[in-house]
Amino acid sequence: MSTSERITELKPDAFNERRAYIRSGCRVAVKLRQCANALFSSGRTIDLSMGGAAIEINGPRAAKKGDRIAIAFENTRCPITCARRMIGAEVVRVESFRDGAQRIGVRFDAPQIALDAIETRAAA
Repeated sequence: MSTSERITELKPDAFNERRAYIRSGCRVAVKLRQCANALFSSGRTIDLSMGGAAIEINGPRAAKKGDRIAIAFENTRCPITCARRMIGAEVVRVESFRDGAQRIGVRFDAPQIALDAIETRAAA
């Protein structure tokens, strides 16, 4: 088998959907804790799946690709953020946004099956 045949053979796999889980547009308030320095930021999700999320960060604390963070989702029944309710994640994408804010993409450490229990509002 020649190299060009092999590349052609492998090409369709390269174009498969990158995401393992379907993302849905939704707006949920979140608190983010940077694991390296324990500083908190606030933000809101743009979209969400069992495997990750896109988040707009409001605060002045900048995130960097590769940062480890913990995420707490808005919970109207329990306004206090407990460490055991936070989800570990890695920042996989960072984009500058208006007025110094950021949009980040995060990948959760493990699939979050219980995310459907979060009371969300559909994204506008």
